[in-house]
Amino acid sequence: MPHPFFIRPASLDDRQAVSDLFAQSYPDLLPQDYEEAVLMDALPLITKARASLLACGTYFVAECAETDAIVGAGGWTDLSPSRGVSGTDLGHVRHVATRPDWLRRGVARSLIDVSLASAEAHGMRQMSCMSTYTARPFYEAMGFEETSEVELTLAPGVHFPAVQMRRSFCAPEHV
Repeated sequence: MPHPFFIRPASLDDRQAVSDLFAQSYPDLLPQDYEEAVLMDALPLITKARASLLACGTYFVAECAETDAIVGAGGWTDLSPSRGVSGTDLGHVRHVATRPDWLRRGVARSLIDVSLASAEAHGMRQMSCMSTYTARPFYEAMGFEETSEVELTLAPGVHFPAVQMRRSFCAPEHV
């Protein structure tokens, strides 16, 4: 039986554990969809937890109930990953990852469910995400639709292909 986990808001105290999670997840999962040269430049940048996300209040971690190990992380902000301010009702899914040995246990789904509920409670009506090629089927299963392929600039001269995706919240039913 898989170990149970729970979702809680991240904190700055989680920085090393979340960075360790990214360092386990991305090098293990992304090579199936990305060239080695792309990953060589990108991995040092995307495997570091950002203090701004950890402290924002809408970024979450999945923690194993038995061992306290962080097995997943992800959340949302009202700022886009490209650092722009978007509309007042558009949120952005941010830096979601699951430890490879915890895949297919509902960790990422739970993180997205909590993130979507939080975003909707904060007045968001649409969610956007910059998905990796690897995660595209997952986000589609979560109700996101591809809008375009994009190339993110992670640092000067470091570009990372991704998929821009969107999801709307259902309009409330009128009785």
